[in-house]
Amino acid sequence: MAWELFGLAFFGWTTQRMLQPSIAWTPPGIVLLVLALFAVWIVASYRILRMGVYVSDQGVRVLGLLGSRTVRWSEVDRITVRDTRHSIGGFQVAGGMSVQIEPRDGAPIETTLWAQGIDFAFRRQAFHAAYRELREHLTAYRQRAGNIAAGPRNI
Repeated sequence: MAWELFGLAFFGWTTQRMLQPSIAWTPPGIVLLVLALFAVWIVASYRILRMGVYVSDQGVRVLGLLGSRTVRWSEVDRITVRDTRHSIGGFQVAGGMSVQIEPRDGAPIETTLWAQGIDFAFRRQAFHAAYRELREHLTAYRQRAGNIAAGPRNI
C-alpha cells in the first residue's frame, strides 16, 4: 500500500507540473481533489487489507474489494477448485485455479482464494491447505447437523 501511495503522490505531482500553465482549477479545488483521492485510497486500502474468506460454525463470509457475501453452511452445496480461464474474443486469458463456493440456490460465489494470488503464488501448499480447511468446516457442519437430526439415542 505504501508503494501505491507513493505512486499516487508521484502521479499527482507530475500531473500538476504538466498542467500548471493551463490549469483552470483554483488551489482549493486542487486541495479538495487531492483529499478526495487520498480518502478513496484509504478506504480501498482498508478493504484490500480485509479481503479474504472468513469461516465460523455458522457459515462462510467472502469479503471482496467492492462487497461481501455471507453464506450459511446449510446453504452451501459444495466447495470446489476450478480453473478461471476466460475466453475474450478469440483470446484465452489465463486465470489459474481458484476456490469457488457453490450454494444450493443461486450462482457460484468466487472467493479471493486464488492460487496465483499474492498470498499463494509461491506457497502452493498454503492454497491447498486453505481449500482443505474450507471443506473440513463444511464437513464438520454436516456431521453436526446429522447428529442433531438423529436426536438422542438410548444405549
